[in-house]
Amino acid sequence: MDLTSEGYWRKLINQGLIKFFLLKVLYKDKESYGYRVVKRVEELSEGTCRPTESTIYPALEQLRAEGYATTHEVSAGSRKRIIYALTDKGRSAYRSAAKSYGEIIPLLREAILL
Repeated sequence: MDLTSEGYWRKLINQGLIKFFLLKVLYKDKESYGYRVVKRVEELSEGTCRPTESTIYPALEQLRAEGYATTHEVSAGSRKRIIYALTDKGRSAYRSAAKSYGEIIPLLREAILL
């Protein structure tokens, strides 16, 4: 662990933001599938979060397993896509996360002034 490395801090921040942005994408878009979620997270975070498939799918599955999201399959040509959508519990989780981030961000802004 190198606390002087910006890379260390970016990775830590990214890990903390992934679930928030997953919830935000599904809250905003109503439903989506894995690849599209990755692209929307990148877009909504202005490139700050760049999840990979190896991080996004386990996180989406965890949301589903814990009752924050539901899934259904649709055909996309010869492939099937798993579509994710938030449950009421998931929408409530997003609102709680947004409130918490909304409270901490002004404090972080103040704290980072050198």
